[in-house]
Amino acid sequence: MPRPQPADLWAELNPRQKIYLTVIYHADQNAEANHKGGAFDWGQGPPASEWRWQTFSIKAPKEVAGRTAIQYALARQDEHDQGAGSSLAALRRRELIEVTEDYVQTILGMVPRVRVKLTTRGRATARAGLGHTAPKSPPRGLLSEWLWSNLVRLYRAGPDGMPADSPRGTPPEERAPSEKARFFLERDRRRPGGPLVESRCVRGEPYENPAYPGHTTYRTHYQVHLTEAGRAHYEQHVRCYAELWPDIDAPVPEDLPEDAHSSLDDHKVRKPRGLLARAPFLLLVALVRNDINDQLWVRKEWIPYWKKWSSEPPKELLALPAGVTTNHIARITRSTTAAAKLLEFRGGPLAAETEIHQRLYPPTRRYWSDGWSIWPEDLTVLHVTEAGRAHYAANLEAYRAAYDDVEAPDAPEAWTAAPAAEAAPSDV
Repeated sequence: MPRPQPADLWAELNPRQKIYLTVIYHADQNAEANHKGGAFDWGQGPPASEWRWQTFSIKAPKEVAGRTAIQYALARQDEHDQGAGSSLAALRRRELIEVTEDYVQTILGMVPRVRVKLTTRGRATARAGLGHTAPKSPPRGLLSEWLWSNLVRLYRAGPDGMPADSPRGTPPEERAPSEKARFFLERDRRRPGGPLVESRCVRGEPYENPAYPGHTTYRTHYQVHLTEAGRAHYEQHVRCYAELWPDIDAPVPEDLPEDAHSSLDDHKVRKPRGLLARAPFLLLVALVRNDINDQLWVRKEWIPYWKKWSSEPPKELLALPAGVTTNHIARITRSTTAAAKLLEFRGGPLAAETEIHQRLYPPTRRYWSDGWSIWPEDLTVLHVTEAGRAHYAANLEAYRAAYDDVEAPDAPEAWTAAPAAEAAPSDV
C-alpha cells in the first residue's frame, strides 16, 4: 500500500489537530534556528535527536509551574488544555509526532512532564499544509551559502588574497571574510585536505622611524588567501555550487580538474546494500582505530589513580579490550542508535560489550565533594569483534567510496587475510 502524501495527511486532520501540528511545527523550527545560531559556540551541541524534543506540558498547577511555550501558543489560538491528550494521540497515530513522558525538577519537587517531537513525516505534512518549502541544505562536504560567498571573494582575489581588515566603506563584494567566517574556514581540521583558508603576515615597504633615527622598521598586515585545499575545493565543486546557490556569481575556471563534479548529482551516493549507514560506520571506524592502537580511555585515565594510591591496578582493568566506552559514543556519532546497529548487524555482531565492574573504578576518585559520582555508574566497553574486523577489511574500499570524507585507517594485513564475513542485506 503506497504511503500517503503529506498534503493528503494534512487534509485528514480536523481543525484542532491542524492547530496542534502547526504549533509543534513552529516550536520545532524555532529550536532548529536556535541550534544553528549557536553553531559558533565552543564545542559541539547535542544531536538533533535530543534538541528536537519540545516540552508540551508540565503536570503541575499553572499558578506555580506556569505554562510552556507550546501551551502559550495554543492559548493564543484559543485552544485550551481540555482534549490535548486526544489531539496528541491522533497525531501520534498518524506518525506525525512522537510523545514521551518523564519527570522534571520544579519547586514542587519531581513532577511529570510531557514532551513531543515532530517526525520527518510530520514536518513534511505541516509544510504541505502551511505552504512552506524545506530549506535548501548543501550535501555533506559542501559549504553553506554564506561561507561559499566568502570563498568566492577569496578566489577572485587571486594568490595574494585580501587584507584581513577591510577599510570602512569597502563594498561588500570586496570585503575580506569576517572573523567568524575565517574561524570556520581556517580551523576546520576535519577536512581531508586541511583548512580551505589561511592568514599570513605580510611585511610592507621599509621606512625610517623618526623616533629612532637610522632605524628601519616595516609595517605589517595580515592577508587572507585560499590554501591549496581551498583552491582544489573551489575547482572541484564550483558547478555544484552554481546549481545550489545560483545567486552567487562564482567564476568557472576554463581548465577544471578531470574529476571535477559536473552537478549535484555527483554527490548523490547511495549506501551499498549490506553496508552500514554513516553513523554506525563512524563508530566502527573509532572502534577499529582504537583496536589497532590498543587504546581504551579508562585504562589511560584510571591506571595513574591506582598507582597514586600505592596499589597496582587490577588485572581485570588491564585486561579490558581496546575500544570505546559508552559515555563517548554520542560524541563520536551524534546518534543514539549507532551502537545497536553494530551489535545487531544481520551478518553477525560487528561489536560486543564488556561490562566495567565497580571494583575497577579508581579508589580515590569516585565522588565529588557534593556526593555526585565522577564517573558514570554503568560504563561498558564497546569493542570490535572478529566479524567486525573481517567486515571492515572486506568492505573498506566500498565504505571509502560512499563516505569519502571519513578518515578510515587501513586494515591490518592479518584482517585482510582473514576470511571476509558474508555481507548480508541490511537496512542499517
